[in-house]
Amino acid sequence: MPVPPKAASSATAAANRAALQELAFDDVGDFEDVRRGFVAELPDNGVIRDAAGDLVWDLAWFSFVEAGEPAPDSVHPSLWRQSQLITEAGLYEVSDRIYQVRNHDLANVTIIEGDGGLIVVDTGSKAECAKVAMDLYYAHRPERLPVVAVIYTHTHIDHYGGITGIVTPEEVASGKIAILAPGENFEKYALGENVTCGNVMSRRAAHAFGTLLPHGPLGFVTDGGGLALPPTGTFAYLPPTDTITTTGERRTLAGLEFVFQMAPDTEAPEEFHFYIPELKALTCAENANHSLHNIQTLRGARTRDASNFARCLDEAMELFPDAEVHYGPHTWPVWGRDNVRDFLGSQRDAYKYLHDQALRLANHGLTPIEIAEQLDLPPALGRAWWNRGYHGTVNHNLKAVYAKELGWYDGNPMHLHPLPPAENARRYVEAIGGTERVVELAREAFEAGDYRWVVELTGQAVFADPGNHIARGIQADAYEQLGYQSEGPQWRNLYLTVAQELRDGVPTTGVQSTGSIETVMAMPLDLFLDFIAVRLNGPKAADTSLAVNLDLTDGDQPGPHSLQLANGVLHHRPRHTDNADLTLRLGKAQLAGALLKPGALAAAAEAGQITADGDLAVFATLTGLLDDFSPYFALTNSNA
Repeated sequence: MPVPPKAASSATAAANRAALQELAFDDVGDFEDVRRGFVAELPDNGVIRDAAGDLVWDLAWFSFVEAGEPAPDSVHPSLWRQSQLITEAGLYEVSDRIYQVRNHDLANVTIIEGDGGLIVVDTGSKAECAKVAMDLYYAHRPERLPVVAVIYTHTHIDHYGGITGIVTPEEVASGKIAILAPGENFEKYALGENVTCGNVMSRRAAHAFGTLLPHGPLGFVTDGGGLALPPTGTFAYLPPTDTITTTGERRTLAGLEFVFQMAPDTEAPEEFHFYIPELKALTCAENANHSLHNIQTLRGARTRDASNFARCLDEAMELFPDAEVHYGPHTWPVWGRDNVRDFLGSQRDAYKYLHDQALRLANHGLTPIEIAEQLDLPPALGRAWWNRGYHGTVNHNLKAVYAKELGWYDGNPMHLHPLPPAENARRYVEAIGGTERVVELAREAFEAGDYRWVVELTGQAVFADPGNHIARGIQADAYEQLGYQSEGPQWRNLYLTVAQELRDGVPTTGVQSTGSIETVMAMPLDLFLDFIAVRLNGPKAADTSLAVNLDLTDGDQPGPHSLQLANGVLHHRPRHTDNADLTLRLGKAQLAGALLKPGALAAAAEAGQITADGDLAVFATLTGLLDDFSPYFALTNSNA
């Protein structure tokens, strides 16, 4: 039986009450803005199901977050306030001809009415949720205009994953509907991130986004920037038909002119802002929201450039000074020219401050942890609700700035080649006087409310002996209190999920991989084969050499290709190689199946879907050297 969570301690309750005196809870303007332009509630009380009738989304998951009620002791009052704001869900009029559906998914769907057609900005993560958004919009607008274009603002799955709930592949392929996206490498980053590192990222994302936690004041509250990623449903992908690569490029879509500003290496590797002069409407995508963003995501992704955040927001203010509304793919809009400039300027300065001050202290010789302990935003920035850490936090963003500019090594040789965690922990515990002494010290620290030290002490005991249930229990209790005290929802989710796993064990269900077969099949061939090379077990393959020629009959790169294995490395090239051990003629789907599913090649050959010249055992040798990835690995102790 799962172990139930425990209540907030007196130390946690006191820490959370103190936050009420530190922040501007008397500022209630956001509660008026978040309801501005309300048109209609989500249908079916916010319940969304897939074609089989299975539950994808239920607004009732968040019914415990009651408007006007004070925060419970187990939730930081700032996170509670933000959660009260983002549980407002439905269809909203942003301004003339711009509508948004919010909180039916992790991200908003924005619908812009052109002359005779609609432009949809971002799709949310799941097709089922996107379809509900479009149906809700059509139910409350007098004219059923067709979608003529979809815009992906950047490369993250909650902004393109719902695409097939809005348009069909056939409509895009026919040229009837355009898909616009930023940068020449959009597809590489959008799909590569979710497949090549998808297994470990999905496992860590389940911690960061709380998908394994029960909903409620002692568990998952919200994700801060949005309610949550739907735990089930259909991720999809359709490639862009038009890419924007240069600031100042313009497109006319359904009679409206869009002016684009490139913002690469900010919140995503490929991202853009755009302005609609006729509507005086601006979006800076995820570079400006009612939350401080991540410089380094806790789920794991490429570290971002905080100075680029600031530079691109500053440039947006220069390029589009007449903007009278700013809307984004998360949270709610900002209205009024002066308010938009205050909002963008404040967020710009927050990112610039984090970047510059982290490097200032680094140049004084401080390490990332020391920098993060010393710095906070100055009051003018830190008390602004839109700069609070509901996605990124000041603490881990400062560490990320250091890592981005200076790398993982902090200059202290003791961190250059440390012992592996389990061995280090064994010696640590032995030096303290054994596990019983560690547990005794941890209990004393827990009673004193010194939870970070409890985690450090018991963490060594758990790494040294993962089966020590006394140490695991005390560590779980400490993580739980740290979660209750966290303003940042991702910190809260991480702490509470680890506490749950320390008590109940590593989960065996509940992690939805972003590397779905639909995503894999949408990948360009070269990116897919790069992923296969990552799966190759190099040490196991070190003494094996083989070559396979491929004649692909369809897909994005039909024609001759080759796979060559030597020295524990798998190469692929868009041409045949001499002296191949095997030549296969097949389609892309058959190739993907052969590489991903044992026995699929033989079955396809028997069905006449593959023509082979040579010994099929060569391919079986190759696939036998590929690792399978499971997302159910331990994060709280050694996997060795």
